[in-house]
Order: sequence, then C-alpha cells, then structure tokens
Amino acid sequence: MSTLDEKAEFYSSEEDVVAVDGTQSGVRRIEAIQSVWGTKSKIALWVSVALASYMYILDNGTNWAWGSYATIQFGHYQQFAAIQCATSILLAIGKPLFAKLTDAAGRAEAIAFALFFYVLGYIINATTPNMVGLGAGSCIWVLGFSGLQIALQIVIADVSTLRWRPIISSLSTGGWYFINFYANGQITAKLTGPGGAGWRWGYGIYAMCYIPALTPIIFVLLWAQRRARAQGALAGVEPEAEAKPPFATRAREFLQEVDAVGLFFLAATLALIFLPIVLAGGSYATTTWKDPAIPAMMVIGGVVTLPAFIYWETKRATHPVIPWRLLRNRTILAGCTINFFDFVSFYLTYGQLYGFVSATTQWKISNLIYYSNCQSLSLTFFGLGWAIIAGKFKTGYKWSLVAALAIRIFGVALMFYARAHQNTAALVMTQIIQGLGGGIAAVASQIGAQGAVPHQDVALATAALLLSAEVGGVVGTAAAGAIWNNRLPVEIAKHLPQLNSTEIAGYVGAPTLVRLLTGEEYTQMLSAYASTMRILLIPGVVIAIIPFAAAFFVKDFRLLEIQNAVEVKTLDGKRAQNAGESIEPEVLDAKV
Repeated sequence: MSTLDEKAEFYSSEEDVVAVDGTQSGVRRIEAIQSVWGTKSKIALWVSVALASYMYILDNGTNWAWGSYATIQFGHYQQFAAIQCATSILLAIGKPLFAKLTDAAGRAEAIAFALFFYVLGYIINATTPNMVGLGAGSCIWVLGFSGLQIALQIVIADVSTLRWRPIISSLSTGGWYFINFYANGQITAKLTGPGGAGWRWGYGIYAMCYIPALTPIIFVLLWAQRRARAQGALAGVEPEAEAKPPFATRAREFLQEVDAVGLFFLAATLALIFLPIVLAGGSYATTTWKDPAIPAMMVIGGVVTLPAFIYWETKRATHPVIPWRLLRNRTILAGCTINFFDFVSFYLTYGQLYGFVSATTQWKISNLIYYSNCQSLSLTFFGLGWAIIAGKFKTGYKWSLVAALAIRIFGVALMFYARAHQNTAALVMTQIIQGLGGGIAAVASQIGAQGAVPHQDVALATAALLLSAEVGGVVGTAAAGAIWNNRLPVEIAKHLPQLNSTEIAGYVGAPTLVRLLTGEEYTQMLSAYASTMRILLIPGVVIAIIPFAAAFFVKDFRLLEIQNAVEVKTLDGKRAQNAGESIEPEVLDAKV
C-alpha cells in the first residue's frame, strides 16, 4: 500500500468520517465534466461566476430599499418587519433545499430554478397593487436569492482545490462589495430619490438584469455536461434513454433524493419557532407576547414538528436533509456552532447600532450609512487577505480560526468603551476589529467544513453552515429588538423622569430627535442610550466566547491541491497520486 493510500485510510478510519453510501448524480456529473474543461471554457466559467456573483451582491445591497419605499407608499411600513421575518425564515430554509437540488438534479439545474424564482418574484413585486402581492413576491424572490447564494459556493467548491477555494469564495461573496459600497447608494438615490423612476422600476430592472447575469453560468455548465456526455465521461452516471423508468417512478425518486418531506418538517419547525420570536420581539413588532397565538405556535413547533422532523430524518428518509454522518463529524458540528452563536452575538451588538449612533453622534446621514457598512467592508478586506496568504503558503486553517474569533471577542468588548464615550475613533475601530476577526472566521470555517467531508457531502455541509448562520441571525435580531424596545423606554424614564410616555415613545421610535436636545437633557438621554446598549453588549460578549471555544474542536488540515482532506482526490474524482502533479507531498504531513 502506498503512503498516500495509508493516509487516505487514516482519514476514513477517523471516528467522525463515515463512508458515503452512494454518490448522487449531481456530484458524479460535476466530477465527470472536469475532464472537458479547457482554458477557454475555464475562463468562461469564472467570468460567468463573477457575473452571477456581482448581480447577487448588488441585489443584496439594494433590495431592502425597494421594500422600504413600497411599504411606505402602501401606508403599511410597520408590516415590512413581518415580510422581512418571513423572508429570513425562507432564506434559511432555501439553503438545504437547494443543496439537495444541486446533488439530485445538478448544479446548472439548481441555478436555473433559482433564476425562475428570482424573475417571478420580482415581476410580482414590480406589478403588485398591495401589500399582499409584495409579501408573496418577496417570499418567492428570496428562494432564488438563497438558492443562488449556496449554489455559487457549491460550484466554486466543485471546481477549485482547497488551496485556492478561500480566495475564489471570498472574491465571489465579498469582492464586489468594494465597488458596490458606493454604487448601492447611487442606484438607490437615482431610483427612489426626488424625480426618480420609483421602487417598482428597481424590482423591474433587476428582474431583467438577472436573466443575462445568470444565463451564462447555466449555459457553461450545461455545455460542459453535453461535451462530457459526447466524450463518454458520463457513462454510468446518466441512464440510457431506453433504460429510463416511467415518469412517476422518476418523480418519486427525485422527491426522495431531495427529501421533500424532511424539508417540509424543517420549514414548519423554523417558521413555528422563530416567526413568533421575530413578530413579538422584533424592532417593529406586529404583535405581543400576550397574544395566545405566539406561545401556541412555538409549542407546536417544538413539540410536534421538531420531533416529527427528527423521526423522519433518523428513521425514514433515504437521503436526509442533514445526514447522521454529518452530525457525527465534529468539524461540521463545531462549524455550525461557530456560525450560529457568532451570528447571534453579531446581531445583538449590531442590530440596534444604527439607532444608537443616530442618537449619540452628530454625524451626517451619509456618514451614518458608511459607518453601518464599515464592518462589512472590513470583513471583505481581511477575509480576502487571509485567503491569499493561506493559499500562497498552503497553511492550516484551525489556528487562524481560533485567533480570528479571539479578535472578535476583543472587538465586541471594546464597544463597552465606545458606547460610554461616543468617541468616533473608538466606534469605528470596534467595527474594523470585529470585521478583521469575522472576515477570517467566515472564510476559515467554511473551508474547514468543505474540506472535512467527502465531495458528496460538500453541498450539505455548506448548507448546514449557512443555515446555522441564518437561524443565528434570526435569533440575534429578535433578541436585540426585544431588549431594545423593552429596555430603552425604561432607561429614558429613569434618566429623564420629567418626560411622559408619548415623548419617550417618540425618542425610541426616532433616535435622531435626540440630537435636538441640549444641556443636561441631552447628557441624560445619551446615558439612557448607553445603558441600553450595555445590556445588549453583555450577552453579546458572553455568547461570543462560545464560537471561540468551539474552534478548538475542528480538525486541522493544510490547504493543498485536492478537492477535500477526506478522500484525497483531484477535482475530477480520481485518486490523487504522490507521483502526480495535482497533489503535493505536503499532504502527508497534514494534521487532521
């Protein structure tokens, strides 16, 4: 047995690596078409990935504006929170749904589904006469948004090695942010400002732009499949036409492969548990905890649908949404823990930050917007920087992840000083430091999860991480909104007892009114806002320790020219050989 074979046997003998029973057709197809890529087709692929990524990032930075202006025009701005809540749940659910689609149907087919949801949702939004249509269109759109987000990451993982994947992933998800940081504001101002075309054109233009943005990547992937089929590379992957079973049989097998029943139970569980939290505790809550429907929904979600989901996934599902082998993989569990609690901590400290700085600083509106985005800019810059360094030196990722999460804790803790002194430098540095740690942690945790599983499980591992992050974001946002809305009035009444309830509600709902105060009243109001922010920061810091501790449990490996650190194979699915040029000897020294 060769040294490499011994190494692969060592990987597969670990307690958290379980053999995959059968590689699904979507995975086998993408491995088969690796043999047909030439220089021109690779360039076409990466250009199409870049184009799709740009449109996705552009949409992400401006979509909220169209929804805000639409709900204001309809006279129901308070209902915008309910729409955002529903879309946040669907954003999370879309991750495992499209992960299953990419494995069962194929990468190109999954992106085509995402394009369909994008265009349909935005057409509905652009033409809707009321809030019902806006909500329906937004829910359809977000499925396409969620699908494209994870499908791009899966395609990148398919066609890049561990060494270069962090760089490509960072560029695709955040690289365009350097351009859109300025462009987003300009586009929003031109369409929704005085004399602008209006929010309907925002939806309409994007519906049209998504077609040329996503069509190239779909065509490139389909072309590669056709060429691979012509060269016989798909022999044994796709059944012959005469050997295909009846349509009803294929439809049943497809539903089993995507685990439609499991996805339904997962969607019901997330909606019934987290929808009430956001509706009753969010920044623009549409109901209260006293409404009997709120606890009833949570009880049904926790007592009925959650056990049903667990039973189905463990006893009945042939292709579970979350396979047991993933749950036994400590790197995946640690990654999900990191993402969930990191996002809870992030939104506890960030969810009400705009309102805090609006009240406690004298910054112009443009500066407030730049400040709100500076952590995202920092995330992008430092995440990409780490990816370049790690790729060049083929380092491990574990200790970078540990250090990054320690930096995150320091950045959150520094906010205790910044909130008490309202110092511009301190306020900005907290966001830059958190972005430094968060950017590296985001890239490192994803590459760790993707490298710690066989190729068959890359899509589901990626979905598990993104799902954990989305759910953590929902929990953190709801908690921050509930604490802020319930505690800030109390703090204002404590520091300014002369104000009545109507005046207090005005300062809570419109933080910029605080700037109009002078003298002792202004000082006391700042103290009230600072005290409320302190209440948010305490759990934010404590919870940030959990991801730091979880990072010690991931298994380390070096970022080398291989698809993953479990199977030790090249991108076309073949076993990498010591003598081959696709793998370097350092893999033998990787510590997993």
